[in-house]
Amino acid sequence: MNTTPLAVSRNYFRHRAANQWHKTPAEPGEPGAIRPFLAGNWKMNLVPRSGVALAARIFDICKGVKDVDIGLAPPYTGLSALADYIKPDFLRSEYDLGRNVFLMAQDTFFESKGAYTGEISPEMLAAIGVDRVIIGHSDRRANLGKFFGFSSSVARRLTPDFLTHELDALRKREGVDPQVFAAIEFMAAEQNHEILAGLAKFLEEDLKERAGESDAVTQRKVHASLAQGLQVILCCGENREARALHETFKLLDRQIRIGLEGVSPKTVNEMIIAYEPVWAIGSGAKAAGVEQISEVHDFIRNLVMDLYGEETASVIRILYGGNVNPENIADIMSIAGVDGALVGGASLKAHDFAQIIRFGCLIRDRHSDL
Repeated sequence: MNTTPLAVSRNYFRHRAANQWHKTPAEPGEPGAIRPFLAGNWKMNLVPRSGVALAARIFDICKGVKDVDIGLAPPYTGLSALADYIKPDFLRSEYDLGRNVFLMAQDTFFESKGAYTGEISPEMLAAIGVDRVIIGHSDRRANLGKFFGFSSSVARRLTPDFLTHELDALRKREGVDPQVFAAIEFMAAEQNHEILAGLAKFLEEDLKERAGESDAVTQRKVHASLAQGLQVILCCGENREARALHETFKLLDRQIRIGLEGVSPKTVNEMIIAYEPVWAIGSGAKAAGVEQISEVHDFIRNLVMDLYGEETASVIRILYGGNVNPENIADIMSIAGVDGALVGGASLKAHDFAQIIRFGCLIRDRHSDL
C-alpha cells in the first residue's frame, strides 16, 4: 500500500467521487448515511450538578439542532446524573433535540469485574446508560507517563542496579536499537555518575512512553467495550517528535491496525476514529493546520479502506481533536473527510461548544453538494 500523502489523497478522492462518500440524511437513522459528530470531553472537570447545568445551557442554545450528533463525556462521577438528564423524551420536549445526544465515557477497563482497584468496566458503563466510550486518548496513551516517570532528581537515582533492571525491561521490547543495550551495559559497568546523568533524558522519555497505555491495552479495551454494546471512539495521534521525524503515518498505521485488529467490518461501521495530534493539545498549543488535518484524515480513511474495503471507509466517521474552538471550527469542518470534532477545553463553555455544534451543520451542507 502506497501511503505517501499524494497517493493517499488521490486514492481517497477517487473513491469519494465514485462512491458518493459522506451521504447525509434528512433524518437521523437513515441506513448508510454519515452525520457530523461533535463530542465534548470534559476530562477531570465539573462535579455532577455542574455538569448537568452546563449540559442544560448547551442544549438551550442548540434548541432544534437535529442535523448533527452531540456527545458529552463527563468524568465517571458525572455519568449517572447526566444519564438521568438526557433522556430522549425529555430532550425532545424541552429542547427539540430528539435522539441525537449521546452519553460518553472518557475511558474504561478491559475486564468485566475483579480486583482492579479504581477501574470501571464497560459492563458498568452500559448499565448506567452510557452509549459510547473514548479509548486510546492521548492522555491515556502517553501523557500520564509524566506523572509516573522520573522526577527532576532522576540523575541522582540512576545506579548500576537500576540500569540493569532497565536493560532487562528494554530487552523484552521489540525494535530497540542494539546500541541502546550497549550504552546501558557500559553505564552500569562504569558507575560514572556524570555519564549516568547524561543518560537520564533518554530513560526519562522511554519510561514516560511505557507508563502510558500501550496499543495492546487499547485493543483489549476496544473489544471489551464492543462486547457490551458500547460504540467506540478510537483515538490516534502522533507527538511532536514523531511528526518531526516524519513518522506520523507509520505511528497512526500501527495505532489503528492494532486498535481495530479482530473487529468485524460490520462493527467497525459503527465505530468512530478521532485523530488528535498530541502536539496540538493543551494550553498554549495551536490546532493542526488545514493541510495537516486533511492529509492525515485522507490517510486514515484510506487505511480503513485497505483494511475493510470501500463500503466501510465510506461510512466510518473520522473526527479531529486538538485545540478545537469557535474560531477555527469553520476551517476544520470545511475540510473534506472531517466528520466532526472531539473538543476539550472549549466544551466546558456552553456558548463556545454550542457554536461548535452549530458549525457541524456545515458538513451536512457541504456533502449535500456531492
